[in-house]
Amino acid sequence: MDSPVALITGGGSGIGLAVAEHLINLHGYRVAILDIDEQRVKLETETLGSSRCLGLHVDITDYNQQARAFKQTFEWGGNRLDLFFANAGIGDSDSMYKDMFGLDDETGLPKPLNLCSMDVNMNAVLQGMHIARHIFTEKNQKPGGKIIASSSVVGIYPNYAMPLYCASKHGLVGLVRALAPVYAKDNISVNCLCPTLIETNLMPKHMVREFHVPAETTPMSTALRAIDRVVQDNSLTGQVMELTLDEVVFKHKPEYSRPNVKWMFDQMEMWERVCEPVGLHFLSLQALLTF
Repeated sequence: MDSPVALITGGGSGIGLAVAEHLINLHGYRVAILDIDEQRVKLETETLGSSRCLGLHVDITDYNQQARAFKQTFEWGGNRLDLFFANAGIGDSDSMYKDMFGLDDETGLPKPLNLCSMDVNMNAVLQGMHIARHIFTEKNQKPGGKIIASSSVVGIYPNYAMPLYCASKHGLVGLVRALAPVYAKDNISVNCLCPTLIETNLMPKHMVREFHVPAETTPMSTALRAIDRVVQDNSLTGQVMELTLDEVVFKHKPEYSRPNVKWMFDQMEMWERVCEPVGLHFLSLQALLTF
């Protein structure tokens, strides 16, 4: 099959669904949408058309379920995968400010935090990228592919109201910047989107009604323009794109505060030696310094 193939997590609603429809209608993709809501993914697959869309009910925090979904998508797409959009996300699943689930009877200390938000927003993304990299390098007939992660504007600026979500989204920004120069050698681009307020399932409907200020709400079209940039520009990688109102703002990594900080990061030979067990020794100093 000649059509490029994409896999989108959280594809049953919000940004994921809008991107799926956009890729199908504008860029000629066949798209697999993964979602935790079985009824939603079934309905949207029927709407998008089963010839162009594969709907899969998947809990991405279960590695085996996510891996099977990648395998099924690859085979359904004609043994190819061109784009992975790690989009699924949820808000804070516990509080860092109070004991939401009471105290442990034995220790009298708080019970462990429910880290479901970290599992969805960060851990499942790591696993998805891990699987996508393998498919791009080891299974695609033409090696390479594109990875896009949905971070958030709170992945750039801190927000005290949701520290777990904030931590996970900051993690994705760092992950994209760290992976990009290494993945580039295998013709894999990796970028992330950091939207300001867009109406999605993360924001309950009653809160949307209460806080909806059209002049301050970013339209979905801005996210789709950012997707277009990634799809159309094969050289674009390692970019953190802030989506704010009608603008796509490229956020550059912070400048080094002191010469000795830059010196530390310039010592790639040392870092490669330390990390040799995971194979970073193949990466040249010059390749990293360009990012």
